[in-house]
Order: sequence, then structure tokens, then C-alpha cells
Amino acid sequence: MIIWLWPPGVFPASIWSNARSNAAITASRRRSNATRPMRWSGNFYQHGWIRRVIVLQLWRDLGRDTRWVLWSYFLWGVGEGLWIYMQPLYVRSLGASPAQTGLVLGMWGVGRLLFILPAGILADRYDARRLLIPGWYIGALGVLIIALAPGWQWAALGFLIYGISAAAIPITNLYLAQSAQHDPTRNPDLPLQRALTLLWAAYSLGLLVSPSIGGLISDAWGLRSVFLISLFWFTVSMWTILQTHSYPSPKRPALGYDYRGLLRQRSVVTAFGVTTLAFIVIYTGQTLAPQYLEEIHDYSRTWIGVLGSLNALGTAVLSLMLGRLSSWRGFFASLCLVMLAFALLLWSGLWPVVVIGYFILGAYNAARPFAVSLISERVSEHQRGMAYALVDTLAGLAAVIGMNLAGRLYAVTPEWPFGVGIAGLIVVWGLGLALAHRPVQRNLAKQSTYGEVEPAGK
Repeated sequence: MIIWLWPPGVFPASIWSNARSNAAITASRRRSNATRPMRWSGNFYQHGWIRRVIVLQLWRDLGRDTRWVLWSYFLWGVGEGLWIYMQPLYVRSLGASPAQTGLVLGMWGVGRLLFILPAGILADRYDARRLLIPGWYIGALGVLIIALAPGWQWAALGFLIYGISAAAIPITNLYLAQSAQHDPTRNPDLPLQRALTLLWAAYSLGLLVSPSIGGLISDAWGLRSVFLISLFWFTVSMWTILQTHSYPSPKRPALGYDYRGLLRQRSVVTAFGVTTLAFIVIYTGQTLAPQYLEEIHDYSRTWIGVLGSLNALGTAVLSLMLGRLSSWRGFFASLCLVMLAFALLLWSGLWPVVVIGYFILGAYNAARPFAVSLISERVSEHQRGMAYALVDTLAGLAAVIGMNLAGRLYAVTPEWPFGVGIAGLIVVWGLGLALAHRPVQRNLAKQSTYGEVEPAGK
């Protein structure tokens, strides 16, 4: 709408002159921007039409190999999401008590604990892709054993084998870093952290819908059928990761890897200790939440699947919101949200409260990337394979302790895991406040170098 402030036929000459001058300047800027290559800088987002196609542009700039990895993680998330929130219900259906259920689920963490650290150390020295691929085969084998398990003891073996496949997680991070340097189809101006963030987003996107579908399948055909159907998605994910290229391993640093020196740094050890304690508390509170809702508040498996989807949505949304914070602040903000979720689930079983609680509980998945970021800030690049693996190894140890503790507490009183989780997170918060202002000793060793890209299929 234009409001005319001058009489008809009258237009001030000075305004007309300024308008022509401004139009000429605007046209000149447009011609300049049209010939200027688009780069991932602050000015990039000032173009309105680019904002409308930013997702497609980002997808192209990621490069061929990163796109295949994201597809693979998305498909893996679809398969795992079908049963990830049904685990305690399935193990219980095989005849396990609450304490035995915690033991069986804890075997997942044992698998991570045994193999993920050696895999990370090897990834610092050898081709990441060749160490990456076996994780998909091992994971599919573990799911097959779980699906065909005649009793909870066999399910424990399946979860152990499935946990071993988690060794692929830190190696994937290294592979994406190598891809950022060597993939000719990748935009060299695209920051590495965008690819790492999208990796988690792709997995969470796979978890968004499949838990609800898994709940419907379990109500219609039983819990075992959910695991059998998920094998299809794991197989497709396996085919997808095989489409990636191989990259050479980094050269050995002149001063060696010096893992012992790294672990003697107080800032590194402190970060590992605080994050591990936090993971123990988180697993204690959230492991048997689906069983609590079914047994105490009579929620159906379909409802539990829907809540699992809301949990994945909460992970995606809260990760984006918390991602603007620093590593320490983001980590403890996620713990605060988890504590709030425990309090809501403990307070009431009404569906609006449970929906909000499960959505906020998605913050527990956001805590893992912040833990990796905390460690990454304190180590050199040639040590990150071991460092990332150690984060996941300690998380596996936390899962073993937390899940077993959850089962024992639940056997006493179903509300105890939530109460202990809240109390434990308060303790972790206190430690964080005491340590947050201490100076950080950073490793300033030079980054490792990489050779030329190898052909695909080797």
C-alpha cells in the first residue's frame, strides 16, 4: 500500500534523483553478487532466495561420501528406532526379571566397552573406511541373534554383539574429517562441524517415525516381529555405506601419539570423569522408563512407540537449540533438561505430562555430542580417534553400571530410578559448577597430514 503525500502530478525532483541513484547502486550490487562465487560465510545467508533452498545447497556441498554416510545413518536409525524403546519389554517377554532385564540391556554397553577403544586407536593409524565397514555387519548379526533368541540369555549375547558395532561411531567422525579434506565433490568452504551435526540429525530423523511404527507392529504381530522387520533396514544401511570411498591413513606424528601424556592432563581426565558420571546417572533414570509407563500407568506399546518418536523429535529440536551454547554450558543445560524430564515422569502419569517429559528427555541424546566436543577441545587431531573412542568406551561403562543399577532399583520400587537420577544429576551439576572456571590445558600439537584419495572399492 502506497500513501501519496504530494498533490497529483507533483513529485519532488530531489526525491526522483535520489531514487534513480539508489536504483543504479542496487543494480550494480546485484551484478557484482551475480558474478561472485557463493561461499559459506556470513554474507551467504543475506540472500533471501538462497535461504529458501539452503537445505538443497547444503546437501550438494556436503560431497558424495558424506551424503552416503548420512543416508546410511538415517536408515540405521529407522531400523534401530523400530525397537529401541521396546527393548525392556522384549527382554521381559523372554522371561527376564527387572534385575535380569537391566543386566541384558547392559550387555550393549559391555560390547562398546570391550572393542570401541581399540578401534579408535587403530583409526588413528589406518584407513578409517576399512575399519568402519565391519561395524555394519556385526550390528546386523547382533540384531538377528536378538530376534531369534529363545530366552533372555541369548538376547544378552545379541545385545553384546550389537554393542560391538558401536565401534563404528568414532571412526565415522574421523572418516568425515578425512572426507572434508579429500572429497573433490565437497565444498571446501563448508565447515566440518556442519557434517558432524547433520550426522546426528540424520540418525535422529530415522528415529522420528519408526518407534511409532514399531509399537503398532508389536501390538499386531508381537515384539519379536519388530526385530525381524528391522533387519531389512539394517541391510539397506549396510549397502549404502559400501558406496563410500576409501582414504589413506594419517602419517605418524614426529613426536608420536603420546596417549599417556594426554591422559596425564588434568583438564582431560576431569572432563572424562564428569561426563562418565553424568552418563551413569542418565542411564539409571531413563533405561526402564517404558516399562514404568506400561506397568504403573497402563500405557500400551503403541503409545510407548509414539512417545519414542516424540523423544527423537525432542533430541533433534533441543540439539539445535542447545548447539548455540559452549561445550560446558550445552552439556549441563542438557543435564538440566533431563532432570526436569525425570521429575515430570515421576510426578504424574497423565498423558500431557508424559508427552512433555518424553520430549524433554530427548536432551539426554544431546549430551553425547557435547561430551565429544568437550574432549575434542582438549586433544590434538592425531589423538582424536583414541579420544572419541574413549568417550564412547566410558559411555559403554556408564551404560553397564546405570542399566544394572536401574534394574535393581526398579525391583525395589519402580519410582526409585527417577529419584536416584534426579539426585545424581544434582551432584554432577555441583561438580560442574566447581570445575567450570578452572583453566583448560589444551594440546596444541600440529594436525596430522593425509595423503591422496584412493579409488572406491579398495
